[in-house]
Amino acid sequence: MPRRNSGPRLWLRPGEVAKGGGTERLAQWHIKDDGGVRRPTGCFARDVRGLKGADKAEALAFNEAEEAKAHQALADYITAKHRPSVQKGRGASEIAVVDVLLMWGERVVQKRVEELRAEDDKAGIVHEKPPIYEGRAARCMARLLQLGEWWQGRTLADVDGDSCDAYVAWRCGQAWKSARPEETGNDARMVSPQGARRELEDLRAAINWHRGRGYCREIVEVALPAKGKRKEHHLDRPEAARLLLGMWRKRELMTVRKDSQTRAGEKVLSKKRPHRHLCRFTLLGIYTGTRAGAIATAAFDRIPGRSWLDLETGMFHRLAVGQGATNKRQPPVRIPDRLLAHIRRWKRLGISREYVVEFNGAPVEQVNKGFGVALADAGLQGSPHMLRHTCATWLLQRGVKSWDAANYLGMSEKVLLEVYGHWAADYQAGIAGGRKKRSLPPPELHDAFSIHYHRDKDLRIAAANRDARLARLGLPLRSLATMGEAKAA
Repeated sequence: MPRRNSGPRLWLRPGEVAKGGGTERLAQWHIKDDGGVRRPTGCFARDVRGLKGADKAEALAFNEAEEAKAHQALADYITAKHRPSVQKGRGASEIAVVDVLLMWGERVVQKRVEELRAEDDKAGIVHEKPPIYEGRAARCMARLLQLGEWWQGRTLADVDGDSCDAYVAWRCGQAWKSARPEETGNDARMVSPQGARRELEDLRAAINWHRGRGYCREIVEVALPAKGKRKEHHLDRPEAARLLLGMWRKRELMTVRKDSQTRAGEKVLSKKRPHRHLCRFTLLGIYTGTRAGAIATAAFDRIPGRSWLDLETGMFHRLAVGQGATNKRQPPVRIPDRLLAHIRRWKRLGISREYVVEFNGAPVEQVNKGFGVALADAGLQGSPHMLRHTCATWLLQRGVKSWDAANYLGMSEKVLLEVYGHWAADYQAGIAGGRKKRSLPPPELHDAFSIHYHRDKDLRIAAANRDARLARLGLPLRSLATMGEAKAA
């Protein structure tokens, strides 16, 4: 049986070590193709073995940037090698899946990047680092390349439930390309069915766009794996306070340099605070219920491709400038007064210069890893999206009207009640009976996070902490009642 063609792919040529122990030649990314084709991309990779601290972090960042360039070079090579047919009205059996992916990537993904670059140039915006939209486009192109690796040689007529299930099974047997078990010492994280679903969603979008342009006369359905179980984890107020305190106090662990005569190789805590930008991210997420992507891109000025905050009117425009509305509703939201005062102070003191969430003076693209570390340090589990769950839960617990809460969060009232309705203060009160609670101030959006809603619980927690502290110190519990009894005796 003839061997199946592998198609264009990336190959990392190993580096060479000189006789003296130094690096004679860096490892380099090459494009390999059938027929013995091997073309260098001009992208290299540094050896991180033996490196520690800042040197290792710098080498990893260099390797990540070079690998992204190599993937872009591979995409350019594939595009130049093969030009898909633009004949319209063809049947599904006449159209290759790879052709559909190439056309969608070139005419939709890359075109959108070029439009945003043109808007940046027109506005005179110069990015110190690659803008966020380029990173998103690069990840999308990487998913298309992953799809093309399996669907190569197949036509749209082969896209059905069985082939999609086979693709999911194939992907779940692979590790994520970002996994570095040899460097981290941890087991490689395997692709999940939800990760394969995300890639098939790109395939579905490409096929629908292709048919909408009239290139295919048949309807092709992409069967997606079932969605994962809906997560409803949220933080209560003590957990949120513990998480924020841990983020604020977190100090970076560093290794003393080898040239130190007394403390070489010792792990010490530095003065750097690597998680303080996560405090601003968390506060904005809890108080506005905004998705993580819109928080990470939030700027103080109208910048194409970014959400922005108007500090004069106190409005958070969550939909990125120049971006069309999608099913993920992102309506403007009024920033709560207590949070707006903090954001204005961050801007005034230079803590946040151009963007709300900045790390080392530059905007962040995503905070998944750092946020996960902060959650683990606080003894919690979840993801950045749990901040949106927290906001929705708190609003209903405080008696906010479902329509106001849904509009504030950017979701339909139906979804709000289905997912979070059981947290409402009056949930099934007519059946189970009302709970004896003190009267609360009238719930309004700008006051729904008031301390009054937590007063009773805070007093109970404070009393419990006081009793535990006195018991730990071996001191008696003193109160007005016990003091009166002692004097009477």
